Amino acid sequence: MIAEVSDALVDVIHQATPDLAPWVLQHSLSQGETSPPTDSKGILALLAVEEHEHLRNAPLVEGIAGLVRPPLALRLHYLVTYWGVHDEAQRRLARVVQAFHTTPILRASDLQPPLADQVESLTVRLAPADHDRRNQIWGALGRSGRLALFYDVDVAPVPVLEREGAGRVREHRLDYVGAP
Repeated sequence: MIAEVSDALVDVIHQATPDLAPWVLQHSLSQGETSPPTDSKGILALLAVEEHEHLRNAPLVEGIAGLVRPPLALRLHYLVTYWGVHDEAQRRLARVVQAFHTTPILRASDLQPPLADQVESLTVRLAPADHDRRNQIWGALGRSGRLALFYDVDVAPVPVLEREGAGRVREHRLDYVGAP
């Protein structure tokens, strides 16, 4: 499902920039990656995946095996950069900002299967990245820093795998015996 989210983000950029040939590709940007980034290409790199902290304690939901854990909400962290001339990078990244500012929420009806069947929506937000954080990210990737955008994408929900025979709580009972 995570790869499909990345594909959906690339699709949003390409749909918003029809005057440019498909110009964004997914890449880890890690120096250890076998194929280096191609010149004159936009790069979408997934940096991290974490549980969405505000949706962590949702109540149990009804499933085929009874009450089960609620769907897991994720927050995905992306870096978007342009591998090429700096002036062109500014123009291309401005188009990315425009694309995600115009379409910050992708509903299931906007997404392709199987992602559309798995999530209710994707929310894309420009994430702040101070100088230290940018340096840490580029250093961890083993590359020199480049002009880049950072985005957080909220994905909800990721359902649990349901299993038969997991059991169901039928009754809660407390007995209290008073003192004589």
